[in-house]
Amino acid sequence: MNFQYLRLSQGRWKSLSFFEQMANIGSKVERAINWKNKENIRYSQLAFERLLELIYLTIADKKNRRHLRELTSFIPLL
Repeated sequence: MNFQYLRLSQGRWKSLSFFEQMANIGSKVERAINWKNKENIRYSQLAFERLLELIYLTIADKKNRRHLRELTSFIPLL
């Protein structure tokens, strides 16, 4: 995978708590929605791609194993 958040993918993301990770993901959700509401589909799509990357990093973080069900429950919707 080609990470846009290279520094996070190299280990910094794992140093964040699960709740800090989810807060960062939430901000990407908000950003994607805001760009969509402004009818800037390109920026909305880019924010969504970064959102998915952060979810991927969160799923890959071993300390979050007990949260895997809630992290992966949306996947069939995609």
